[in-house]
Amino acid sequence: MALAVQQITPLTQLTLYLDQHPEPYRTITIGMSIVGWVMMLGLFAFGLWVRGQGMSEDEARQFIQSTPDQPGVFSRFKGKVAGREFKMMASFQEIKESFRSGAWLLDPGWWPISIGLLALVLIAFGMFGYFFIVGAPLVKLICAGVLIYAAGRTAWEFWKA
Repeated sequence: MALAVQQITPLTQLTLYLDQHPEPYRTITIGMSIVGWVMMLGLFAFGLWVRGQGMSEDEARQFIQSTPDQPGVFSRFKGKVAGREFKMMASFQEIKESFRSGAWLLDPGWWPISIGLLALVLIAFGMFGYFFIVGAPLVKLICAGVLIYAAGRTAWEFWKA
């Protein structure tokens, strides 16, 4: 398979060019990924500390208790258990409607979801883009295919919503 992919002349030429001149492309993809992860971690921290709600001791015990379907480290507890949760969910239809109405800019409740979507895009394009830049022709083909497929499916789901 790799030999067949190496016979695609434009892809081979692109690989040679990127091998000789990886900058600024490598730095851009690494930067995109880092910015995306920082945004996502900041979003989780914001959600837990600002928008989060404390869990009761029973809820926390039930959350971390192992089950046959989900084996975990903890099965018995000694002492008090504390937990915190936050929910940040929206359907494609709700997100699409918020973009149409402008609520994603005006309503602070939509800001975490909008930032999370942007962070996911930066993470995906940054990480797959990095391997597209530094990888062999087969890796380039796979990474480009994954990104095109994911972007197409996401766009299609928003279109249908």
